Amino acid sequence: MSVLTLKESFATSAGAIVTPTSVVLSDPTGVYGVKRNDTDAVVVVDATPMVYVVADENWQYSFVQPADGLTYTYWVEWVYGGETFRDEHTVIGTVPDGLTSVRNTDKYLDWIKAEFQPLTLATPDATLKQCVENAIRYWNTHSAYKIGAMVAYPSGSKRVEIPKDFKQVTQVSPSRATSWIWNDHPLWTITGVQILDNVTSDLIMMTEAFRNYQIYVGSDFRWTFIKSEDPDTTGGYLYAVNVPKLSQSLFVNGTKRVTATEDIKQQNILDWILSYALALTKMIEGNTLRKASIVDIKNDGNDLVREGKEEKIALQERLARDARWVVMARRV
Repeated sequence: MSVLTLKESFATSAGAIVTPTSVVLSDPTGVYGVKRNDTDAVVVVDATPMVYVVADENWQYSFVQPADGLTYTYWVEWVYGGETFRDEHTVIGTVPDGLTSVRNTDKYLDWIKAEFQPLTLATPDATLKQCVENAIRYWNTHSAYKIGAMVAYPSGSKRVEIPKDFKQVTQVSPSRATSWIWNDHPLWTITGVQILDNVTSDLIMMTEAFRNYQIYVGSDFRWTFIKSEDPDTTGGYLYAVNVPKLSQSLFVNGTKRVTATEDIKQQNILDWILSYALALTKMIEGNTLRKASIVDIKNDGNDLVREGKEEKIALQERLARDARWVVMARRV
């Protein structure tokens, strides 16, 4: 699901831009601000204020779409010169193209800019955002950071969807709940007194052995993982056959991917992505300096470009060395 931004500007009949006293999303009946046309469900509540963006000279409001490609109706209510006006609008939601970022990257951009202070970057925010996304994309295609999760697998299931942050599955282990033997077999207790002579000890061992035999012997547990074609929307599917009896869940071990809307908090992942984005930014800034002249002093930025390239290569080698725990092999 992606973010849709509504934009509105106001002008007189002569074309002069005006600034209203207030701008909100509100239909005349006071029921909704934005609604879905297919179900009439309220997506944005009534009287939600829009925010004025100075750089764009318009009013904006962004929300996460419940699904991609839907059609929405919204009303803009604004007050100007003491009078209230309303306009109805229809908009078609966006469909992710796989390249446009939907994550909030403000904190990452602020960190990159702080690294260059007191200098001000010549690189625009849109390019810095792309640097962050390029770093995440490189991580997703080259890393093998280890993660695991317990996934429910009810009896009779043919497949189960794996969380979206799994890039690949490398190991699957069936899990089942065990219970106390005395609770399952009251035969071994009489009037609260436990009898542990040779006969009952042998009976316990035989019963446990038979139960394990029923569960594991002859069950050739196998699995395969099919990646999702759209991993930001749905996770991949794990198919398993001959799952041991009484198993209700599977422990899945695999590699980590950063999803499109994920707020990255793992320290080692965040450190690598920020460092890689910083190296890319240095290369861009260096190329900008090579094309510019400052107070008649030629500054080609070669040092900054070289520094960025060296850091980028070092980070790629570090990722290959430290995050590559999986060895792909095929039995012949």
